[in-house]
Amino acid sequence: MPSPTSRSTSTLHTPNDSRLTTDFTTARNSKPTGASSLRRTATEYPTTQPAKNVRFRDTSPATDAARAALLPYSDEPHDDDVQAPDHSSLDNQQIHAYHSRVMASQDAQLDALGASVGRQRELSIQIGSELDEQVSMLDDVDEHVDRNQSQLNRAQGRLGKVARKAKDNMQLTVIFILIIVLVLLIVILK
Repeated sequence: MPSPTSRSTSTLHTPNDSRLTTDFTTARNSKPTGASSLRRTATEYPTTQPAKNVRFRDTSPATDAARAALLPYSDEPHDDDVQAPDHSSLDNQQIHAYHSRVMASQDAQLDALGASVGRQRELSIQIGSELDEQVSMLDDVDEHVDRNQSQLNRAQGRLGKVARKAKDNMQLTVIFILIIVLVLLIVILK
């Protein structure tokens, strides 16, 4: 059995990460002594650190920035729209100014949404025209395949005729050779 390397030995005695030191020492100090120690409950283990949670993100910050550049419209309200002032202490002009700001913000969001819908429309038109071009190219390819298939069928027919003629010629050649052999046998045996 090969001896362990110094690297694997040091890994067994020291943690890889300093945050794991308490877990590592707890695991090293508590050694199971038999089969019953395998059945310990979670409450018997010391809890020195809080449970660790892992969250996965589908996007990276770079992807979020690219998405923000492509999609300026957002359903999330802005911070200034969320914090509505207390209308009881405002006069009519202030309330009107607040509602004008909210409406201007909503108009800006609707304009951004309209621009996004316009871009989607243009993109769908481009996709449609690209699909039309692809369909016409596929039709051309299909036409060429049909033409080549008919040429291949004609060539196979000609090849079949040549093979039949060769077979007929072979039979005639064999018959001719047999007649010559028969004539030679008659001449020799007479």
